[in-house]
Amino acid sequence: MNKKMMKITALASAVCLIASGCGSAKNNDETKLKKVSVSKLEKKDFSETLDIEGIVESSEKDSTVTTELTQYKVSSVNVSVGDRVKAGDVLCELDSAELQQQIADLEKIVNDSDTLYDYRYEQLKKQLESTKKSTELDVNEASKKLDELRSEYNNKKSEYESGQNDYNRLKGEADELRSRAAAASDESEAAMLMSEYQAKISEASEAMARYESAYAQMKSINESIPIAEKALESAKIMASDSVDKVQYEIDTYSLTADSSSENIKKLDELKKQLDKTVVKAERDGVVSSVLAEEGKICREGILMTLQNTSDMCIHISVSEEDLLSVEAGMKTVITIPARKDDEYSGKVDRILDIKTGEGFDGYITIDDTENFRIGMKANVKIKIVDAEDVIGVNKKAVFSDEDSDKKYVYEAEKQDENSYKLRKVEVTEGISGDKFTEVSGEGLEEGDYIVLTPGKCEADEIVNVRVSG
Repeated sequence: MNKKMMKITALASAVCLIASGCGSAKNNDETKLKKVSVSKLEKKDFSETLDIEGIVESSEKDSTVTTELTQYKVSSVNVSVGDRVKAGDVLCELDSAELQQQIADLEKIVNDSDTLYDYRYEQLKKQLESTKKSTELDVNEASKKLDELRSEYNNKKSEYESGQNDYNRLKGEADELRSRAAAASDESEAAMLMSEYQAKISEASEAMARYESAYAQMKSINESIPIAEKALESAKIMASDSVDKVQYEIDTYSLTADSSSENIKKLDELKKQLDKTVVKAERDGVVSSVLAEEGKICREGILMTLQNTSDMCIHISVSEEDLLSVEAGMKTVITIPARKDDEYSGKVDRILDIKTGEGFDGYITIDDTENFRIGMKANVKIKIVDAEDVIGVNKKAVFSDEDSDKKYVYEAEKQDENSYKLRKVEVTEGISGDKFTEVSGEGLEEGDYIVLTPGKCEADEIVNVRVSG
């Protein structure tokens, strides 16, 4: 090869090397870019719900079926709990034999006014004796109930103290076993002692459950005792008043009274009472409770209750902790055991301001009640925070400067195919969940890339990105 040819070859080689070197430098610059994890700025659901169990009830107050004829026994009960009835249906009947006899007797006396005084006087005396016996029974019944409550309270108190002593003893034995296991010289002995410890802890837990149950019952009974004491005092007062009233009628009965007029009036009252011995439904509904029992007197006058099934709601109890989170008008999602896979919509109708039992009574309206039945259990999810489709980002993407309380994120703005420039954006946080937080800031839009590791980045830095979920 001549010298001229060698020079040309060398020049060509140099050009290739230069070109090759330039290409390598460009590739090296790209590979040296820092890779940062980013996620898209997306809409999130920050809604929060409160789960509460409830019971399906009629939206209207129970219709109580009563009788003023508390001196007569129930002769027949024609309905049971759950029966549907219509207005005018006969619900139950009272034993009217005595009343019919009184009417027959009085009708005869009306025709013989000469015997009116003696009859009236004898009737009042019988009424006095009947009143004394009846009120004595009421007082005795109230006294017996009070004695039973006091006795039951003492029994539960003994159960509570016994269970508490058992728990303390078993807990002490368990603690001793655990200490011995910790100090055991070999693993097998330690394992055996720990097994005994676990068994003893289980016994202690059972003892705790027993005394806690006894305490709850004891507390409930203790709350009932003052009510029973008041009931006894009321029964005594009513007994005295009732007897005095009849005695006054006897003492002031006048021989000059218009016998015929009085008896006719009394006869009319007795016939009205006879009509009332056949108890009929005043409205359509479902029988929700039956207190009347055949062969027994209904002393309180309450025979049964009816519920209106045309308009139902769900009765819930809201705890003190959750009370301020629940407001009327909040949306709800309802499920029932009978249709486990179906969800029903509704809303909070009202929450009462007075605590009863363990919480505050509330009522949920149901948009579609077709599959609901009174007395059915229902699970209610109350949407206490309604925040769907809110723009949010992972909480770890939000940072603050050391000398400022302001909040920022880094937005990765695309420069070319493989590089992004970081823009520091001041943001305002809104609703927060466990992992994500709502953010808004100048120029931020749904779909923007937000850096998940801001502590490793700087504003205006050029980086590669790796999209994370």
